[in-house]
Amino acid sequence: MARVHTIKVEPLTQESFSSFGQVIQTGGREPDLRGASGMQMWGLDFHVEGTIQLALVHVPFQGLGLKTIEQHHDVSQAFIPMGGPPSVVAVAASTGPDSAPRPGDIRAFLLDGTQGYILNVDTWHSLDRLPVCPPGADWIILTEKETSDDIIANGMEGAHLTRLVNFEDQSGVTLELTL
Repeated sequence: MARVHTIKVEPLTQESFSSFGQVIQTGGREPDLRGASGMQMWGLDFHVEGTIQLALVHVPFQGLGLKTIEQHHDVSQAFIPMGGPPSVVAVAASTGPDSAPRPGDIRAFLLDGTQGYILNVDTWHSLDRLPVCPPGADWIILTEKETSDDIIANGMEGAHLTRLVNFEDQSGVTLELTL
């Protein structure tokens, strides 16, 4: 039976999340552009080497357990909520090409249903944004098409542009995220 490593879920703020990426929300800093109509715009950093892909993702409720995290090479990813309950994302800082985060390196953040986020390039993250209650949550994702195509063609385990760490397989540990 796997050992359980518990991770306390933190509120998502730009300050708490800054090591992993950017929070997508209004406010927090002055807008980069103000229109005559009162419109305001905040520019955000986003990086892909290939073609940007916009996709709709549905994540069913599955509890707050976690076994696997992933890392995509040389690509940012953005996640924007489309509806549903608050959700949790787990993240860890980028590691070298021959290393991976340990369970103690992982942090988890509560997405309140109105906030999106952009991951820094090479940030480790949970495969899903885990809804805190049924039925599930919908997300718009901006990613790199080549990364998605690689996963579709080769499966998660065989993908060349994505690294996986399955803590249960590697060290007999599952992660439990607690609110």
